[in-house]
Amino acid sequence: MPAVITNEMVFAALPPRPPESHKGAYGRVLAVCGCPAYRGAAALSVLGALRAGAGVVTLAAGESVIQSIAARVLEATFLPLPDESALASMAETATVCLAGCGREADETTAREMKLLLERTRGTVVLDAGGLCSLAAEKQAMRPAAGRLIVTPHPGEMARLAHTSVQQVLAAPAETALAMAKQLDAVVVLKGHRTLTATPAGRLYENRTGNAGLARGGSGDVLAGMIAGLAAQGLAPAQAAVCGVYLHGLAADRCAARLSQQGMLPEDILVDLCALYLENGR
Repeated sequence: MPAVITNEMVFAALPPRPPESHKGAYGRVLAVCGCPAYRGAAALSVLGALRAGAGVVTLAAGESVIQSIAARVLEATFLPLPDESALASMAETATVCLAGCGREADETTAREMKLLLERTRGTVVLDAGGLCSLAAEKQAMRPAAGRLIVTPHPGEMARLAHTSVQQVLAAPAETALAMAKQLDAVVVLKGHRTLTATPAGRLYENRTGNAGLARGGSGDVLAGMIAGLAAQGLAPAQAAVCGVYLHGLAADRCAARLSQQGMLPEDILVDLCALYLENGR
């Protein structure tokens, strides 16, 4: 049986911020996200990392993506792509790399994901197009073994596991645990009751969240939050467990405030701040 994630479990893993701390104490996130068709994914993932508490977040993306969100996300810094030399250098100094949100699953994405997996020394959060671009060659993920978090929805998991969505939904726990062991990674299988599986065989069930999250962009916010938590020193499993719980709980608060029908993914970040405030963070 999976362990149910609790509020006590989450906030025990999130220590208060000491008064004398500085931005460097809360990590550097390199977010390689977004493309012309999915520019909003870059903004949402970066905002998720920042609101979760990361010290510095840099978005690496094409100029058109950067130009479209730079005036909106004032706290981010930017690295224009393509520039693989600069990308490799920044990956080596990042605390966490958040890769794939809003990226097409094409050859360019696959090449950049491989570079990031090889050069990043800290945690790697691999999502969406970044994950799907490597589904046919999962061995490319091995350089980040033990430091990798993957965040598939059932369709992406089916592609990764070379099976059908129906089979994933029929045995979600078994599928997540098997993939965690195969990749030596933490697997966040998103759904009505999101499951987090670890390579050691631990399984956690999240019972927060609601149908208001069933719209594009929710997963980008979640991936950003997980990256932002990992940047602050949480181990991959802790970051994933805390991220899915807080994402869902903030969404529950948001639905009570704005309705499941009308809430948007970016709205839940306001409620995330309220949760932090209530719990002394």
